[in-house]
Amino acid sequence: MRLCLQKRTTNQIEFGIIYGGIALLMLGAGWLLPIISFAPDCVFKGLTGIPCPTCGSTRSVVHLAHGDILTALALNPLTTLCLLAAIVYFIASLISVTFDLPRINFIFADKEKNVMRAGVVMVLLAQWAYLIIQF
Repeated sequence: MRLCLQKRTTNQIEFGIIYGGIALLMLGAGWLLPIISFAPDCVFKGLTGIPCPTCGSTRSVVHLAHGDILTALALNPLTTLCLLAAIVYFIASLISVTFDLPRINFIFADKEKNVMRAGVVMVLLAQWAYLIIQF
């Protein structure tokens, strides 16, 4: 893995602003909603008796929007960490665009890409195992 600074081009899409904007919209919606008590039950959990890999995401977003980070982490750690990372990415991209600064770019070799993919699968499985044990 190499880390380098890349100069922005004029027509380059800023994914940090897009993903961070979506995360901020989700938190805004979660802040406007009361703590979810009317949300429908999980269909997967109803059929199998075990929570799905995303169980607790909505409640996690609502608690995070109200500033209760520990409860949000307990309900769904992966959703909480992804939202927080997206907001940090949004801020970094906004600073980069505003001041025309180079962006940080990660360059992976083919073998490293496969390791990253396997790592993502392992994190998702760990998240699911946590939810199964937790609930």
